[in-house]
Amino acid sequence: MNEEPFVLFISKKFLDKASKVFGLGFLARKPALDIFKKLGVQLTELDRDQAKNAIEKVGESKGINISTAQLIKGLALAFFLPTGIFLATLKKVHYRSGFETDDFILVELLAEIPRAFKTTLFYDIWLFVSKSEKGGEKVKELIKEVFGKVGEVPLSNEDWENLKPIREKLSGKLEIKGLYENLWKTILKG
Repeated sequence: MNEEPFVLFISKKFLDKASKVFGLGFLARKPALDIFKKLGVQLTELDRDQAKNAIEKVGESKGINISTAQLIKGLALAFFLPTGIFLATLKKVHYRSGFETDDFILVELLAEIPRAFKTTLFYDIWLFVSKSEKGGEKVKELIKEVFGKVGEVPLSNEDWENLKPIREKLSGKLEIKGLYENLWKTILKG
């Protein structure tokens, strides 16, 4: 397995535009799930426990290197335990949805970032865990398709800076692609 798990942060502005483009309604509860369904992806919806188990199962698969396996098991712990890294860092993280395909798993979290004397920020966090190299390529194709249809910047430089305290707190605790660089730029160029 060549593809490591990665995270994409998504701004509320992008999701609002995606909701219009994909006809998800004003208050989409599971935007990632609904968007990928509208793209015709054959998927199985996962509740929180099923998502954790699916990620752990990929981490125990044969054919992946030990560091990737440890990373995947760490992700399952970080995202799903009540004392997980994200909960401790962000104060409020909500499981929105998750789904599994033959090629990958996607977990969507909603992060609420309170700020003193300023408006609370909301970002979606999409965690992708590929089951194979083919799965990694499929994920990137689908991400590009979503971006192409929406036509909005998924995460501006300002959004990236707003996420800096979160990324810094996670640094060293959870080593995953997407914490140190805005992967939207990398994926959309490739």
